[in-house]
Amino acid sequence: MKLYSAWYCPFAQRAWLALLVKKVSFEYVEIDPYLKTNRWMDISRNTGQVPVITVPGQHSIVDSTRIIEFCDQIQPSEPSLFSIDAFINAEQKYWIEHINKRIIPYFYRYLKFSDDRVDTAADKRRLINGLLEFAQAIDHRGPFFNGEHISAVDIAFIPFAYRINLLLQYYRDFKLPEDSVVWRKYRQWYQANIATSSFLQSTVLKDNYQQQLIDFYLPYSQGGGQQDVTQL
Repeated sequence: MKLYSAWYCPFAQRAWLALLVKKVSFEYVEIDPYLKTNRWMDISRNTGQVPVITVPGQHSIVDSTRIIEFCDQIQPSEPSLFSIDAFINAEQKYWIEHINKRIIPYFYRYLKFSDDRVDTAADKRRLINGLLEFAQAIDHRGPFFNGEHISAVDIAFIPFAYRINLLLQYYRDFKLPEDSVVWRKYRQWYQANIATSSFLQSTVLKDNYQQQLIDFYLPYSQGGGQQDVTQL
């Protein structure tokens, strides 16, 4: 099994985390997804995007959310990323969709430079609202979203939460409120996730990982970078 990834990509980091948490054996392949070679387009099923998992004799698996679920199914050992309880499972998928639709686009929209300060302020408000709803839903037992053990929801969000904390603070002087139980719970969730061995392993490809991310996302902060990530 191979994971085609790009070190800077939070979607690819999702897949890497899922493989590590589930202890699936795989070969990591660093690739530049912007080089749309015929081979890469074939591997990625014409998406040209990471992450992609390939297994000999099988179709490539694309899309980070599908890959999280795939990892959970092929390696049924604990920890289970998705609950076997149908109601909890449905709720987990609800929050992953919330992350994908109510947080990620506004993170990128707020990060990208805009001369229209009204739009920028609106994106910031929507981002904070999306984060607040997520924080309110974190299990009170903690430290992870569903309680004691890491789940698919944690894996789906922590790569983006890390970039929100790092990049928006650096480029937009962005800070979350500090004066409520909900935001303290969010910070506890954040610290628990970035301290896991799987998360730390997924940041080792580059020396001075934080600065490398800051440098990579400079074009985004000036209005450049990938455009489809801002779509609502």
